[in-house]
Amino acid sequence: MPNLHNPSSLSLSPSLSLSPSPCARDERRVGPRATLDVLANRFLDGYPYLCRTEDISREGMRVRRLSDPDSAARFIGLQFQLPGSEEVITASGEIVSTREESRSVGVRFTHLPSRARKAIDHYLRRACG
Repeated sequence: MPNLHNPSSLSLSPSLSLSPSPCARDERRVGPRATLDVLANRFLDGYPYLCRTEDISREGMRVRRLSDPDSAARFIGLQFQLPGSEEVITASGEIVSTREESRSVGVRFTHLPSRARKAIDHYLRRACG
């Protein structure tokens, strides 16, 4: 069993099966959003907590909380891998929406290295056609 407070004990390898659905668009988004179902680390107060991603866009992502405590934190750190990539993406983001019934939060990226942004763009092009 992984130690949720020891990031080196967690495997972020996207071993889950991913079947990208058609891109979703709505009036709130500038670009496409694609399904992304992988495990990730969500950092609160410097501690990593396991979460599961639901979708991703160039601007942000939705993650479902699995093990983290309730927190009023507005800014979080994220670490995740895209399917087919060995690179671990590290990003910072602001929580912009919360769905209590599914324990998920919408995160707008506030810091995303250019290499990570290119990887996300590539993933979106591949997932959305």
